[in-house]
Amino acid sequence: MKQFLLPAEYPGQTGEAALPLEVILDSRDTHYLKNVLRCRPGSFFTAADRSGNLWEAEISGFKNKNAIVKLLKVLDGAKDGEDNIPEIILYQCLLKGKKMDMVVRQATEAGVSAIVPVVSEFSISKIEEKNWQTRIDRWNKICREALQQSGSRILPEISMPLDLEQAAVKAKNEEKNISLFFHQEPIANKPLHQYLFSASEKISIIIGPEGGFSDNETKYLRDSNFLPVWLGRNVLRAETAAIYSIAAVKTILLERYKWILTSDSTEKG
Repeated sequence: MKQFLLPAEYPGQTGEAALPLEVILDSRDTHYLKNVLRCRPGSFFTAADRSGNLWEAEISGFKNKNAIVKLLKVLDGAKDGEDNIPEIILYQCLLKGKKMDMVVRQATEAGVSAIVPVVSEFSISKIEEKNWQTRIDRWNKICREALQQSGSRILPEISMPLDLEQAAVKAKNEEKNISLFFHQEPIANKPLHQYLFSASEKISIIIGPEGGFSDNETKYLRDSNFLPVWLGRNVLRAETAAIYSIAAVKTILLERYKWILTSDSTEKG
């Protein structure tokens, strides 16, 4: 479902006394409303803010070719299992060419809360420090487009690239977090659903580059409290492994309450 993402400078007020709010859009956002969502003055549409709130909005007119939008009320929306699952943070080792762009787009569609680019031993793509901000700006644009196209409520935060050791420290410092790394070898101690059965507030996932993780990196991740998950015997491309892993984790999280209910019923029976 296509939706409109409010600009970053939108203050995010939700008090009834502050409504309706008026937002003047730039030319890019005006183009999206007019030519993608097909909105005209008087049109009502759904807008999302950066906190995941949905709004009933109306185009009240145009000023110097910029749309003037009124935010009328916050939409409660039907609550479902997705509103209560932990955040998913993707640590993605850098991929070459447009593969990284593809992962960023698909991870946004899947609803991750943050994407951390990682420089690892076998990373083919190397980004010079002076070019990092340009690439991050591109990834932020891709995230925005993917969110508006998919209807996801979460706009991922993209950080500056880290090396593997820095990424492991960052994940370790996340509060109430479980860290996983998906591996091509069957070195997992438990199946994925057991890792996630009593999941905390955040799930950190790290995915290797085209060449996978080196033996030293695998040992380092395990020593850093990352739990290994086996991807199965099929050899997956790195960009496939990323969305495969996110989908596996999210599906289990969405259905986790059913596992818990089943477990409770079995114990009572």
